[in-house]
Amino acid sequence: MRTGLRINARGVSLIELLFAMAISSVAISAAIQAFAAYGLRLSSQHANMTANQELRLGLDVLCSELRLAGSGLLSAEAAFTKKEVDEVEFFANLSGSSTIMTEVAEAGRQDLPVEDGADWPKGKQVLLCTAVHCAWNRLAADGRKQTLMLMTPTLEQYPMKSAVFLLNRVRYYVKRHDDGTMRLMREVDGVASTMLSDVRGVQLQYFNGRGGMETDARDVVRVRVTIQVGRQGSTLSRDIAIRM
Repeated sequence: MRTGLRINARGVSLIELLFAMAISSVAISAAIQAFAAYGLRLSSQHANMTANQELRLGLDVLCSELRLAGSGLLSAEAAFTKKEVDEVEFFANLSGSSTIMTEVAEAGRQDLPVEDGADWPKGKQVLLCTAVHCAWNRLAADGRKQTLMLMTPTLEQYPMKSAVFLLNRVRYYVKRHDDGTMRLMREVDGVASTMLSDVRGVQLQYFNGRGGMETDARDVVRVRVTIQVGRQGSTLSRDIAIRM
């Protein structure tokens, strides 16, 4: 009597294989789409975070320099040379550089005896101030330890202890491109650089000591800066107090 073990050798049909492959393809496609959507969401969130960080940093720099508007000027002089809704220009002592004259400087003099003029760059604007008056000039050469050389002779006599300030001309403005994009530009002494890209809006408002909007640059004591950037339109606004 023959005995043996029968093995079920039945295989998978072609139709079953194709059906399984179709199900797998649908599942893989759905997974790919889910990962793609997740990646786009992460990319958008990262772009927004980067734009917000750049906005905060850029606004910090703008505000810190606006606070210095008119530094070194007498109170009767205007802090701003230009004040528009999307542009502002002013003089500021960004480096905090100042010195005093160590002796009387007669009218017509170009070499000023000072306490310390080292590292003051050639071509920079300076402000010569007595107790009641200030006058502009420019450096004809790099400053030396005890001497500043002026571009033009002084028109009046300056007593000993008169102050000398090194000033920067600072300008912030919006640059518009043909494709409709905008950038907030920062210009210091004629050298421009991009402060913020992908800007959607910039608004500068100027206020007097009574809290009202001010048109006279001499009476501006506060500036409100509002900037919008990025696709999501992130917006920040700050008030900056100017010298009183």
